[in-house]
Amino acid sequence: AGARQPAPNRLPDPAALFGFAPGADRQLADYEQIAAYFKQLAAASPRVRLYDIGKTAEGREMMLSVISSEDNLATLERYREIARQLADSRSLGESAARALAREDKVIVWVDMGLHATEVAHGQVSVEVARAVAGDDSDEMRRIRDNVILVLVPVMNPDGLDIVTTWYRANVGTPFETSPLPVLYQKHAGHDNNRDWFMQNLPETRNISRQLYREWLPQILYNHHQ
Repeated sequence: AGARQPAPNRLPDPAALFGFAPGADRQLADYEQIAAYFKQLAAASPRVRLYDIGKTAEGREMMLSVISSEDNLATLERYREIARQLADSRSLGESAARALAREDKVIVWVDMGLHATEVAHGQVSVEVARAVAGDDSDEMRRIRDNVILVLVPVMNPDGLDIVTTWYRANVGTPFETSPLPVLYQKHAGHDNNRDWFMQNLPETRNISRQLYREWLPQILYNHHQ
């Protein structure tokens, strides 16, 4: 039999919420719109879960989504516990560690939207989530069966809204592509990704807690543009 055709159209279309397709010319979705779409997706699909992971410097609630097969999500806590044991394996012998590794699913972390002026990855996060949750091709089914995708749609919600507000006010003017007149994170600006060794920013601490205490992924992909 041939591969099943992708069917993400079973799930909510972000264009219906945004009023434009993600990535459309001269259009940017703000954080409220992106967060609202992920809530719609989680409500519509048993393959998606959402977690609030802490507030930003300006008080926005950061979110994290987990996408996998229904069976994997039903036993998600077991896989999280295996990841914790394998990450700190001092109490495990080799045979026990190998047995856990055979039982485990791969936890893959993908985050987007750290540098807010690199707009594409935050905007496309909705389409990535929709495809992973809704594509019923044989390839995507294998991925969902074997992978627990931990997806952070926007690592810097404050920055996204600063960029979006500036762009919307200036699109179609000579200032449309000019640099922002302010920092896109109130304390660090562009250097938010230099904060990982200091943990000064609440956003960094929120993410570090998820990475190194909650999920302990085997694969980490920090998406820039």
